[in-house]
Formats: sequence, structure tokens, C-alpha cells
Amino acid sequence: MSKSALTLSIVIPAYNEERYIGACLDSIAAQTQKPDEVIVVDNNSTDKTVEVAAKYSFVTILHEPQQHQVFAQATGFNGAKGDILGRIDADSVLPTDWSEKVTEAFVDDPKLVAVTGGADPYDVPMKWLGSAIFHGYIYVAGLVAGHRLLWGSNCAIRAGGWHKIKNKVMMRPDIWEDYDLAFCLNQHGKIGYIANNLVGVSFRAMHTTFAYHISYQLRSIRTFYHRTNIVRTALFCLQWAGVLAVYPLAALDDWLLQRREARARR
Repeated sequence: MSKSALTLSIVIPAYNEERYIGACLDSIAAQTQKPDEVIVVDNNSTDKTVEVAAKYSFVTILHEPQQHQVFAQATGFNGAKGDILGRIDADSVLPTDWSEKVTEAFVDDPKLVAVTGGADPYDVPMKWLGSAIFHGYIYVAGLVAGHRLLWGSNCAIRAGGWHKIKNKVMMRPDIWEDYDLAFCLNQHGKIGYIANNLVGVSFRAMHTTFAYHISYQLRSIRTFYHRTNIVRTALFCLQWAGVLAVYPLAALDDWLLQRREARARR
């Protein structure tokens, strides 16, 4: 089967993303193999997100009034027409061959139900450390889960897989919807990893208050609790505790980032 035999839709949930959405859509416009469809799901933005997205002729804008990525994601997937449903975030900056590599992976392996890839952070001074922590975290989380997990800024699933699980995913804002997708999809095929398909992303989640970050991370534990057993959840909690140890590094990184931005403004 040729790569052109499978169509690709890219879905981007977006809430107040005017700072990032332009670079994301520019990276899609630069793809060596153009996606067949690009859907931006506006999730009640109050800034210029929709205005920016509307400037791109290849973008279809959908609106989801129920607040949270999990609802915007479902709206995008349900409205997409492609055989493959790419899922990225508004701060994702794709390498020029992202669409080609994703499509090729599904063509080469009919047993694949989903694929994911890694991160190339663009807004942290200690880039190598942030990348190493991220990749180590998601790799170990996959070992604990018993299968590879998806990362919402860089993943894609078969449309057929989505239609099998869309009534089984947890439609609630207090979980990690990408992990939940992986737990559901794993019952219907293999989840693959494209090692050489890193996506540029903002590590903005680390540049938040300590209390918010704890609350955010607790969503992942809640996802494990609902989708696995008590042993796997406990093991994941141990791994999660390691995130607390690296938070001071995130605070240092945030300080360095602020100093760099201050120098740039002079």
C-alpha cells in the first residue's frame, strides 16, 4: 500500500493559544507531505486564537463549548474525515516530514492502532535536561502501564480505532486524555513509537505554580487508577514522586528563562 492510500487529518484542540497557534500551523504548511485535513477545535478562546487560525486556508475551525481538551479532542476526532487522526497541541511545531513519517508507519504496519513520538523543547535553557526527564518519564510510565502510552502533543491513531473506543474513553476533565486513549486503544492493536520524529513543544506546564503542577500530575495517577489495577497505580505513584524531585530544576530553569527574556528586551 502506498503512503497516499491513507488520508491524514490533524486535530488541534485550542484554548487561548494566539501566542503559539501561528507557529504550529506554519509547521503544518511546510510539510513535505501535506495532510488532507487540518482541524482546529476552538474551546471557548477569548483571545485571537480563532482569528489567527482563520488566516490559514487549509484550516477547518470547529467549536466545542464544553471546556477541556478531552471534549475538544473528541469533537475534532468525530468531525475528521481522514483514515489517520493526527493529534497535536497548539504549541507543537512539527518537523517538515512529520506527516510523511506518521503515514508511513501505519502503511508499513497494519497492526498499528496508534503511534507517538518524542519532544524537542524550544523554550527551556536546559533543553537537554528537560528532554531527558520527559523521555525517561514517559518510557517508565509505559513500562508500568504494560504498553506504550500516547503523548498528546505528538501522536496519531487510526480512525477505525477511535470509532471502536469513542464511547469507552473517560469524558472527564480530571484525567490525562492521551493516556486514557492509549489504555483504550491498546485493546485493539499495537501502539508504536517513531523515534526520529521529535516535535518542538513548549514546556509551559513546568513553568506553573507548584500547587497547580501537583494538581495536574494527579490527573495522570487518576487515569492509572481507573484504567489499571492497584499494583500498577502504586508503582506509577512511586514514579510520579520522582517528578517532585525535579521541580526545583524547573524553577531554576524558569528563572534562567526569565533572565534570558529580560536581556532580549533590553
